[in-house]
Amino acid sequence: MLLAEQSLTELRLRGQQVRAAVTVFADEACRRSAVGLGAVDSRVLLSVLHDLPVDLPVPLPSLDAHLLRTLQSAPPGVVDQEDDQGILVRRLVPAARVELVLVHAARGISPHEWDSAVRDASQFAPFCARGVLLSHFGSERAGHATCSPDHPDFDLLFLKARFYGVGVATQGPAGLRWLLEPAPYRPLRHSAAQWLFHEQAWRQLGPDRS
Repeated sequence: MLLAEQSLTELRLRGQQVRAAVTVFADEACRRSAVGLGAVDSRVLLSVLHDLPVDLPVPLPSLDAHLLRTLQSAPPGVVDQEDDQGILVRRLVPAARVELVLVHAARGISPHEWDSAVRDASQFAPFCARGVLLSHFGSERAGHATCSPDHPDFDLLFLKARFYGVGVATQGPAGLRWLLEPAPYRPLRHSAAQWLFHEQAWRQLGPDRS
């Protein structure tokens, strides 16, 4: 299956330069733009917001002093506080979601690089689908790199990648193609850490991205 290269963008996530497919939620992106709000990548603030309902009033007396201080120091557009009614309303929701991350193995994959490439891609397991992108494949035998999927080294790479749910894609003249599709992303739970990951992507995409 071919991958749409125009749907991928270069991002730096978790210390790695990757290519990512990102869904932008236009309503929230426009709302943030209207109030001058960009990415919100404070782990503390997102942890507090994560436990609040969206667009529903929360009585101020139900929040302890630490939570109140955190929310009251948030930038405009994150929450609305109605002191006369004694309520606070969470407005912030994610503006973007990373659907897929491809870790680029610039020198191709040799037997010595399998563990590293798959491990680098595996760290994105809590956040999205993930894969390894090969610009070419093979060990440097006979002075050149082999590119055929029938090469025996592919079996070992596929075995390890399939075990960890990591896809394998290759770059060719026709574009990007899956040799092994990644496991579907099915989070066991949603967390503030996942939200932070997507906010870090949104900060790089910019508020005008749609």
